[in-house]
Amino acid sequence: MVPAFAGLRADVTAAPGSETAGVPGGGVVVGWALVADETAVGGTRVDPVFLAAGRAWTPDQFREAHGQHLGVAVRAA
Repeated sequence: MVPAFAGLRADVTAAPGSETAGVPGGGVVVGWALVADETAVGGTRVDPVFLAAGRAWTPDQFREAHGQHLGVAVRAA
């Protein structure tokens, strides 16, 4: 993992009508992680690491815990 520069935020997204009760919102992006992905060119991708619900998450970890229907979008805070 490498640290992120200040001013980035990860927002949790879902399709209209999706159940999101109890899903924490996104939070500050604190870093970037290299993640193995056989479908990506070169076999890896770079994902944000963000804070939500008192811990650090990658998008894959967040979806595993809170629902595969969720997305994560990074934006300037």
